[in-house]
Amino acid sequence: MKLIKLSLATLTLSVVIFSCKKDDPETVSVNNSVASTEEMVVPSNFDYQNSRGVDYSFNNVSHWGKEKLRLDIYDYSPYGGGDKIESKFLEANGSLVGTVMLPNLVKTVYAVLNFPDGSSVMTAVNTNGGSFDYDFSNHKSLRKSAPVSTNCTSGCDHSINNHSGNLNVNGNDPGLVYCFTGNTTGNININKGGVTVRICGTADINQISLNNGSFLEITDGADVTIKNLSVNSNGELTVFNANLTLENNFSPSGKVTNYGILEVEKGLNLNSNADLDNYGTVTIEDNMNVSSTLNNYGTLDIDGNVALNGSSNTLNTCKMMVGGKMDFNAPITIEGYVNVDGKITVNGGGVVTLKDGGMLVGAEATINNSITGSGSATSLMKISGKTIINGGGSLNGSLEYCDVDGVETNYGSINAPAALSCNVYIATSACNPVGNGSPQIADDDNDGVANDVDLYPNDPTASGAIYYPSANQFATIAFEDLWPYAGDYDFNDLVVGYNYTLVTNANNEVVRIEGKFATKAIGAGLINGFGVQMECMPSAVASVSGNMLTQGIINESSNGTEQGQSKATVIVFDNAFKTIQDGGGTRFVNTLKEEAVMTPDTIDITITLNTAISQNTLGAAPFNPFIFVGGDRGKEVHLAGHEPTDLANNSYFGVGADDTQISNSKFYLSEKNHPWAINVQGDFDYPIEKQDIVTAYNYFATWAQSGGVQSTDWYVNLSGYRNSAKVY
Repeated sequence: MKLIKLSLATLTLSVVIFSCKKDDPETVSVNNSVASTEEMVVPSNFDYQNSRGVDYSFNNVSHWGKEKLRLDIYDYSPYGGGDKIESKFLEANGSLVGTVMLPNLVKTVYAVLNFPDGSSVMTAVNTNGGSFDYDFSNHKSLRKSAPVSTNCTSGCDHSINNHSGNLNVNGNDPGLVYCFTGNTTGNININKGGVTVRICGTADINQISLNNGSFLEITDGADVTIKNLSVNSNGELTVFNANLTLENNFSPSGKVTNYGILEVEKGLNLNSNADLDNYGTVTIEDNMNVSSTLNNYGTLDIDGNVALNGSSNTLNTCKMMVGGKMDFNAPITIEGYVNVDGKITVNGGGVVTLKDGGMLVGAEATINNSITGSGSATSLMKISGKTIINGGGSLNGSLEYCDVDGVETNYGSINAPAALSCNVYIATSACNPVGNGSPQIADDDNDGVANDVDLYPNDPTASGAIYYPSANQFATIAFEDLWPYAGDYDFNDLVVGYNYTLVTNANNEVVRIEGKFATKAIGAGLINGFGVQMECMPSAVASVSGNMLTQGIINESSNGTEQGQSKATVIVFDNAFKTIQDGGGTRFVNTLKEEAVMTPDTIDITITLNTAISQNTLGAAPFNPFIFVGGDRGKEVHLAGHEPTDLANNSYFGVGADDTQISNSKFYLSEKNHPWAINVQGDFDYPIEKQDIVTAYNYFATWAQSGGVQSTDWYVNLSGYRNSAKVY
């Protein structure tokens, strides 16, 4: 019978580790045929860590103001069974720098940025490099990155440098590419379909005419001025990350795509066959008439009037600024911001949809058709002057209509949930420089963190958490208790499953530590105790509760920490046998398959701090765990490389197999660099009694002898990884 794995929930780390493949071999030569731990040749600098700290930096430029945003880091996709590792806070327009502890086999983490209104964005980040930076501002940009620009160094059939004459292409040569470099002047007339004109460098051209499906490309870095540009008969104009100035009216009948800066010094008329997709900035110094398709994903700035004519269809997901009036005679969807300095008129064909917090602002409005709010967020139409809603006009859906001095004339209908109101909060952003109102954020405990992102909404001292190994999973630490002498390396003399929650405040400082501990196995007759030491001073601790002390060998201070220690030390229990059901007289508990499984009691310990302290001051979980053997408080056994506490009896060092060298910072390793304790950041099925871990786990020796380079997933339950008969 197998001991039930310890889990705080059904979502365990197995979702990650059981989907992994065997590590690819590295260029480290090791002897994989060792028959016991004593035969292993282990590098002197290897610390037997199955996890590592990964440094990170997250940045965000948000549409929120000064509100706190919660950043959750998961060991796997939260939509695929991932478990949370930490929840910290950053300012809405700030950054978060820290270190997250990850099992060596976890190569990707998932970061979720949670906003005060309950919305969130997620990204997956590769952690192979040991550190990473990520900017969530990208999630807020509605602009599309320009594709890789064409150039004049490849793909050119005709290369022309410093062109100053006239070029007329009348022959039947579709597919040819004319590349212009240097300074280009003169006229270019393309009268045959499929011809591409590519301008690199600078140009001041009197006329370009594109006919019969020909193409004009303004490449990255180019600075081009054209007095008269005709894009006719399904021609196409593409402006990459470049500047294009058109000195006269521009009336295309083909497709125009802009990723750069397009300036029209007079008016723009999008004819019935035209299609304008703007991902950059377009400025128009006169009027704009739209009779086709207009998609604005960037900034569109029109000095004059705008008319959306009957055959048009317009989408605005970012920013449109209109200096004159705007007539809506055709459908428009506004997901971003539209500001009209003059009057807005919504005529019979002008169906206006404001979506997901879209905002339409004007000086006056006459409404003869529907204005509807859609999506999950309430949108806003805001008028500073006079409003007239005629008989065919209506306000619908998730919409607030804000007339600063009240709607003057209303013969239309206002259909709930649409309302005459100015209260909706729409935050400022790169696309919406104005926004509206103040956020209505519930913060019941007044700690500056909204309820929707506060893990402890009723506790003013607590807001977030750091978990080890994760929110719903136990880590495992396994000891050999014959130290300083070599044991049998079955690592089951005391096996403890544990979980830490470091509760933090809005400033990501730790206010208390909540630990759960469960004795999984006792493979020895000695009475062993278990404790943990943190980096902070004992005076940082206000109180300790929940530990189990029964033997009378531990002296506690009034705050619950152990006396005589320069660092805060908490003894979880002083007799492992008291923490698990009676084994029926045997000294072995959960190490022999033929005996009954004993269920551990979970010890819940709370360590409350006097004042909030940084994680660096406290130290990172798993801190410095240790056992003391056979009721001898001074006989401590720690993880390899971890220092003894002040109460350790140093006379044991150098005895038997121990090769601790305090002056060289070598602790709890034998001369052959073998340990007496191992820690796994996850669940660990330890060997049964008297079975060397090397024979129970086929890749343990490979991992240790390679210095942790190879077989980082040695403890995973995959085919060929373990000898099941030797694993409990």
